[in-house]
Amino acid sequence: MDDDDFYISGPRDYDEQTDAFRFDLDDLVERYLQEFDINTITMMGALQEKIQELTARGNIEFEVDEDFFEEDDL
Repeated sequence: MDDDDFYISGPRDYDEQTDAFRFDLDDLVERYLQEFDINTITMMGALQEKIQELTARGNIEFEVDEDFFEEDDL
């Protein structure tokens, strides 16, 4: 497969992907505020519920270097 055969249509790096997610989320929130009778407290509750779901997925991994807790750095 050469470079011409591989095409990425979306954001390429982490920052661009984060921005795309935020912009989509902003647009979704604004759309629901304009088109529906939902209030912001209900939206915040739904978002908090989604935060808990994402937290439960446990897709964050963190490895601490051996010298991370050394007192010399304090």
